[in-house]
Amino acid sequence: MAPRRKAPRKFVPEDIDQAMAFHRPRVRRIQLWRRINRGRPGRWMHVGRFGVGERGELLQAIEKRFGGGIYRCKLLGPWLPDKGRDAFLQQLTFRIHGAPTHETARRLEQLGYRTPVV
Repeated sequence: MAPRRKAPRKFVPEDIDQAMAFHRPRVRRIQLWRRINRGRPGRWMHVGRFGVGERGELLQAIEKRFGGGIYRCKLLGPWLPDKGRDAFLQQLTFRIHGAPTHETARRLEQLGYRTPVV
């Protein structure tokens, strides 16, 4: 039996489109977090869930609403009633270059973090 290969830890934003294309019929939601510090392990802030209708414009929607930063998204599939949750399909961590939006900076300040300079 061949050894199991690990997936890369970092992705580029364009990989989301490839992952969405691969899981296309099963993706129902995209859950998104933004990294709020540089510590290891990093702290993450949940920023929202996107529906499948926003699939093609996902990166533009993230950049417009939250600005630049390091993000983690989980591609979620259909609801699993016996487990009481959505099916997990894939997780990707990626970076969008640029400054955070005012909404993101306000949320970070509410959590007690300084707005990062990008």
